[in-house]
Amino acid sequence: MSSDLKISEALERGYPPAVLYLRNDEVVATEVCAFNYFSIFFKDQQDAVAHIWFFDAEGRLVNYLRRDLGFNGQLQLRTSELCPDISGTVAMTMLPKEGANVRPGKKVTTGYYTQYYSRCGAITLSHEREAVAAKPFATPAWMQTYLTRFVEVSGVILVNACLAPDGKAFGIARLRALDGTLLGERSLPSIPSMGARRIKTMDLFPDSKRLIGSAETFALEFSGGNMASPFSFYQFANGKFSLHHF
Repeated sequence: MSSDLKISEALERGYPPAVLYLRNDEVVATEVCAFNYFSIFFKDQQDAVAHIWFFDAEGRLVNYLRRDLGFNGQLQLRTSELCPDISGTVAMTMLPKEGANVRPGKKVTTGYYTQYYSRCGAITLSHEREAVAAKPFATPAWMQTYLTRFVEVSGVILVNACLAPDGKAFGIARLRALDGTLLGERSLPSIPSMGARRIKTMDLFPDSKRLIGSAETFALEFSGGNMASPFSFYQFANGKFSLHHF
């Protein structure tokens, strides 16, 4: 096995990397956490290799890391040491050191976590959600509710999970009332393959306060192509940051 594994090679072997949001800036730092579960499931093959790729917001590969994980091995990687001041995406796959082939038509997606450490001490996390796709794909409508009193500090994080060079993410953003009433709609900016965007609600819908009115909550909906399931986020003035999958 080459020390540098390409994502396309991982896909061909049946181990598509899972992609998550990456953020390293003056507010938040990202930690990648994983466990060598082959120690449990493959009694005769307990060693594994983790391969991690880091992309900036425009989908450019900025770093790569290979890490050997032995019996019950764990990975707790502060990505800010590898990618300072880089926000975009992180993709990870874990392969057993031997016998990495899977049956034709099958795939094994690596389970792992990212933890987001606010500079003020708050912590939030996300587990892996979507596997990197070799070809463009349609994104169904995803919708999440928000608290109106936090509309000014709320927003969405969109991740392009498509590896294809022509796989730009695109879509429609909709502002809705909780009864489903459409309050506003606009096209999203395109996102390059393996790139990401963090977009404030007020940037999507500058008149959202007027549109929402006196309702205590509202919803954002996103659909289109080549987007993984979105994250909602709140970033408060005191530096606290939280995010959740739709």
